[in-house]
Amino acid sequence: MNATLFQKIQHSMKELGWRKIDLAQRSGIHMSDISRTFNHKQPLSLKHLDAITNALGLGEGSLYPFYVEECFNENQLLDKRRSIQFLYKCITLGYEKQKSDLLFIMIAETSENYLSYIFTVAEKLLKAKKEEKALPLYELIIKNESNDFSTQLATSYFRRFFLLRMTENAQMALTHVLEHLMCLPREVRMEAYLWITAYYYRREQWKEVLYYAERLESMIKEGEYYARALMYKSFALVRLGGSLEEVLALTSQYAQENEYFAEIAAGNRFAAYLDFGHLEYADEYLSWLEGREDTYVGLPKVLEAYVQLNRIEDAKRLLEWYQHIISDMAVGVELWLKQKVNLDFRYAYALYQCETLLLPEGLDELLNVANTANQIGNIERFKKCLLIYWKYRHHATDDQRNKYIQLLGINEYEEIY
Repeated sequence: MNATLFQKIQHSMKELGWRKIDLAQRSGIHMSDISRTFNHKQPLSLKHLDAITNALGLGEGSLYPFYVEECFNENQLLDKRRSIQFLYKCITLGYEKQKSDLLFIMIAETSENYLSYIFTVAEKLLKAKKEEKALPLYELIIKNESNDFSTQLATSYFRRFFLLRMTENAQMALTHVLEHLMCLPREVRMEAYLWITAYYYRREQWKEVLYYAERLESMIKEGEYYARALMYKSFALVRLGGSLEEVLALTSQYAQENEYFAEIAAGNRFAAYLDFGHLEYADEYLSWLEGREDTYVGLPKVLEAYVQLNRIEDAKRLLEWYQHIISDMAVGVELWLKQKVNLDFRYAYALYQCETLLLPEGLDELLNVANTANQIGNIERFKKCLLIYWKYRHHATDDQRNKYIQLLGINEYEEIY
């Protein structure tokens, strides 16, 4: 034990009138371990430091400023176990100086594989759902890893993309992942294919959805990832010229995986019928959705079907009956699926407003959806919104015309008109 930490502990023991035996009894540490540590014959583990701190009535982590030296072994190299544990605790408890000191040592000493220590802590933080604390560590690995073919670097690129997938930096992060896909361990690569597919699904880039869904499908023939690969593949085929029979066959295939996917498949069958123009299934789909926790997923498609069928009164009743779900959908955008479904609903609602001549509200919503779609890279939805706007352009206000022109200016899609 280093002198400063030793003195701090002894000072607290003296104030309490404790001997080593008292400390052992109060901390739950065996007396032999206390003696060996105090006699500098055994390093002080972080677990024992926390137990001693608690026994002495000190605040959690109050002795951490004096523990960095304990992370080194007799050869003056960082001990893997102690340094990993200490770095994790400093990050989670907010001991910034000690965290920075350790990270500086780990990065500066290039002769040792200390980046693997940082990587271990980052993975532990991610598993503990402390994503915002894990991201800077992955960034450090990306910046300092010299081996372009290391699995550690490739995994860090993927983790960064995963953590940034809902931000404006997602596309740049994905570019690096795609360059390092083949360096990922197999299990991580499957996870990467799944989230890349989901990313393109959110953007409605169907060729990419199909490509990566099929890559995932080729790697595994059962389980959740396999079922999701088939599901995304079916979604893509709907938009890429596949037949209804193909889509229903894939749906039946992933329905066999387990009860969860059987339930999802039941709803997706109705959705497929609507996608292929069999709008007569709208009522059956709505009945199936009734009372489900994920009712919000299907409401946009049913609403759009009612508008296309000119069943405006049914569309109005749907909006009134499910107002509570619709309101929750609008604020629940922290989940990527809810965010996409919310965009789907806003588009369907804008169609309803336009069809019922609730103008200029409908055009306002269309232009807002177009702007949101552009921000997340959903160009297909962006174009759909502007095409619908063009149909009702004669009802537009001057402000709406200006906004429309601005939207055209940020994307080169004038030729579609």
